Amino acid sequence: MQEIDGARCFQAMVPMRDGTRLNTFVFLPASGGPRFPVIVHRTPYGITSPEGERVTDPTRGWLPDPATPLRGAILRGWREIVRRGYAAVYQDTRGRHGSGGEDRVYGDDAPDGFDLLEWIASEPWSSPRVGLSGSSAGATTALAAASQRHPSVRAFWAQVGGSSIYDDVVYEGQSIEMERLWLWVAGNIPGLSASHREAVMRRTGTTPAGLEAHADAARARFAALEAAVHADPPYVDADAWMRLPLTGYPDFSVLQPYLDEILTHPAPDAFRGRHAFRATIDVPGFHATSWFDIFLTSVIAAFTEIQARVGNQRLWIGPNAHYFIYAQRFWPRDPYFEWFDHWLRDEPTAIAREPAVFYSPRAWVDEADYVADDWRHAGCWPPPGESRRLFLTGDGHLDAGGPGGDPRSYAYDPRRPVPTLGGRNMSIPGGSLDQRPVQALPQYGLTYPGDVLDEPLQIAGRVRVTLHVGSSCPDTDFIAKLIEVKPDGRTLLLMDGVVRAMYRDPAAGPRPLEPGRIHELTIDLGDICHEFAAGSRLQVDVTSSCFPRRARNTNSGNPVLARDTDADIRVATNVVHHGEAEPSYLELPVLAGRRVWR
Repeated sequence: MQEIDGARCFQAMVPMRDGTRLNTFVFLPASGGPRFPVIVHRTPYGITSPEGERVTDPTRGWLPDPATPLRGAILRGWREIVRRGYAAVYQDTRGRHGSGGEDRVYGDDAPDGFDLLEWIASEPWSSPRVGLSGSSAGATTALAAASQRHPSVRAFWAQVGGSSIYDDVVYEGQSIEMERLWLWVAGNIPGLSASHREAVMRRTGTTPAGLEAHADAARARFAALEAAVHADPPYVDADAWMRLPLTGYPDFSVLQPYLDEILTHPAPDAFRGRHAFRATIDVPGFHATSWFDIFLTSVIAAFTEIQARVGNQRLWIGPNAHYFIYAQRFWPRDPYFEWFDHWLRDEPTAIAREPAVFYSPRAWVDEADYVADDWRHAGCWPPPGESRRLFLTGDGHLDAGGPGGDPRSYAYDPRRPVPTLGGRNMSIPGGSLDQRPVQALPQYGLTYPGDVLDEPLQIAGRVRVTLHVGSSCPDTDFIAKLIEVKPDGRTLLLMDGVVRAMYRDPAAGPRPLEPGRIHELTIDLGDICHEFAAGSRLQVDVTSSCFPRRARNTNSGNPVLARDTDADIRVATNVVHHGEAEPSYLELPVLAGRRVWR
């Protein structure tokens, strides 16, 4: 036991059920006790500062920069937690930094989280009340542990993380979310533990020097991936992004062989089901996200499902992208200790009395000037409103009057995909960006602008686009974008979604598109709260690629798209139908009491 900054601390290698030992730091208040309520953090990003150095020294335990106290996957830091009378427990996840075993990217976090809770319960300093806490990857590990229903867990706090990460995030619409994998896996190779690297060398027969060469090459590929954003057009001429097949990716798949496992589950199955953590959670939970967060749909799904089953959930949604949640100005107030004080100490706090949902009515803001003084409470999500349909018509308009018109078609060539420009991204530029540069590209797709609004229109909730489609190929992607066209001509992206056509009904398995037949599919664009300004227009765009946020569909019809090579690429002629018998339309959640489309 050591003492530092008013805390007692120690390090332990906590055994898991298979004998693997995970690096763990414990921080206790200097006085009081002998038992304390506990807040637990498990993270792949390292529990020491600097990251991954001196991993057995708890006096080097992670602390936030005083200038950015909300930053990081380990929330608030042990100093603040201990000062408030809690024990803080930090753990490197399996195969990361100071822990043993191999990193299998959330594959072991549910049982490992349970085993850590069992160890905590056996320790003389812990009370029977534990809170799980984390952000981003740390939120996913918190949800994984909560799914195991350990009796000591009384509440969790999970912000901007995945509650069913392979269903919601990696395979959104059954399309592989490539940007979320490539840059994340590459960026986290330095944190692989010694035991993980030793296992890779045993399996592959690689020497230490050979493994380091792979690491050097991976760093070079990562740099090439990042640099491709500066090309014109971005990404599509970069070999590092365009390489096929997706499996066996040089250097990445050597150092992180689980990458190939992740890529080869094109529809929900037992593998993906093991990561559906929200399905078994039964304790109070605080869920936080932002309108352009990559995890938005997963956070809202967790809140909705657990609230309906258990109750005692809270959902806070702010503006902008994934990382803005770490800014103090993101929050109307910091409710972190309100939440845990109530559930771990039975203290009356404001958050326990408030409605379940608190959200920003602005989806995208200027961060430098933003003040969080306009958030709204609601008893549920979405708030009361009504669904309105706007129809995609054959003359290329978005019309409230009804369906009609001839089909429209466009070519999709996987060799020249449409580059990603904004949206819910993590490592490439995201947000509400002007789409005109990509709309001007040959073979972009179809656009459907609406009429000029004579007064504002506010929406809050889930947005969907239903299409009746056909294709010359057995498989392809259909991507729908919701755009606000400003009076000055800017076409600002608000949200987009995708459906891999062959898996348009995932439960039915692969169903190739039939030549000459019209198929119905519904594209979920996610949720938003946004006010369209008077004088602007709504617009829906339909295309078949958004690269590299989403991996290219080769149009081959092969179920495991990740194994396709350049030889499998086919050029598709994709068709959208508009007739009364096969309408295509946008569904908008118009807020109650707000303008209803005439």
